[in-house]
Amino acid sequence: MTQAERLLAILAQDVRDDLQDYQRLEGLLPELHQALLRRDSSQIDPLNEQITACCELVRARAQRRSKALAALGLGQGAQAMHGLLQRFSGVARQQLESCWVALGEAASRCAGYNERNGRLLAMHHEIIEQLLADSTRSELYAPHGHAY
Repeated sequence: MTQAERLLAILAQDVRDDLQDYQRLEGLLPELHQALLRRDSSQIDPLNEQITACCELVRARAQRRSKALAALGLGQGAQAMHGLLQRFSGVARQQLESCWVALGEAASRCAGYNERNGRLLAMHHEIIEQLLADSTRSELYAPHGHAY
């Protein structure tokens, strides 16, 4: 197997691995949302750890993919991936194209889940800020109209 063939095999496997990790994230992110709604810190922390681990793996593979695409002379970005797909033929190409499309769709869904979780966290933060601001006012604990 030549160096180029090894790189192609690694790139194809990385795309499949990314898809698996994004599918895992598609389960974890809504689960995190539910834990955030319940304010269940016993679930939030382990879920965050699992999500972080998945994201780190995906990030590492993306960096490796960029380097491998450059080593193959394909450049970067969408054009590079298009060039990569052209290097495969037949069923292998169809499978990789299908996997790449599914990966993009999964990444988009995960971004939506992540945004939703971010909005929920921002709302929690805003509520806490309001409660803390209210608690500093002396009339909060005084009878109505009798601030001390």
